[in-house]
Amino acid sequence: MEVIKLITADSLKQEYMDWMNKQIKIHDNEDFIEIQTPFVDMHHDYISLIFTKLNNSFKLSDDGYIIDELDQMGVSLNQKGKRYDFFEMTLKTFGINFSKSTGELYVEFKSLREFPERQHRLIQCILKVIDMLLTTREKTISFFTEDIENFFIENNVLYNEGPSYMGKSSVSQVFDFALPKSKKSYPKLIKAVNKPSAQSYKDPLFSFIDIQDFKSDHEFLVLANDTETKISDKFIEPFNNYNIKVLRWTDRKNWVDNLKVI
Repeated sequence: MEVIKLITADSLKQEYMDWMNKQIKIHDNEDFIEIQTPFVDMHHDYISLIFTKLNNSFKLSDDGYIIDELDQMGVSLNQKGKRYDFFEMTLKTFGINFSKSTGELYVEFKSLREFPERQHRLIQCILKVIDMLLTTREKTISFFTEDIENFFIENNVLYNEGPSYMGKSSVSQVFDFALPKSKKSYPKLIKAVNKPSAQSYKDPLFSFIDIQDFKSDHEFLVLANDTETKISDKFIEPFNNYNIKVLRWTDRKNWVDNLKVI
């Protein structure tokens, strides 16, 4: 049974990589290369990255697009506060730089061998910023990951925040929470998705698949925020196909006991 599981995981990962290769579009310009990724932003437009050659290194950035778009939608990061603290924490989690002068999210690296991993981290960071910050335009700011953390504390759920593991693709995969093993259950890795749309399953699903060979003793969970948005069936189905549970946030009182170490 385990062999079948691993073969299925490898097959899915290959399908994912084939899909990525077909979907990514490269536009070579005189001073830079534009990389159109298959991941979408808050307007459902494809996220593009700009690759440039510096004197002794390479740079990959979003060209200031995400911060500019958030600003136009009323989500400002110019002032210190809860919103900025979350933004700063997200940058540190994924190892991404932010230029206050240009508004760019970017990474620099010395070797082209580092490019795939740096690109993946930048995309993960952009998706997390979009997912969490778009619901924080109200005066009272509450982030989904913060709500989860407070809920875990209130209900005596032991956890580690923000663990990362190197996957089979040689890319570092970042998770929101890790829960320890108990006598009755496996250790768990959790991805939180604030906007569980038909498109937002791709990044968390690949993260789980990429580390499955190394974390075969773990249970993989997705915590989906359905407080204001109905969860799309197209979001749930890919996870169900590979035995990854999607836990609805509105049902948290029903599943929280299963996360406790007894």
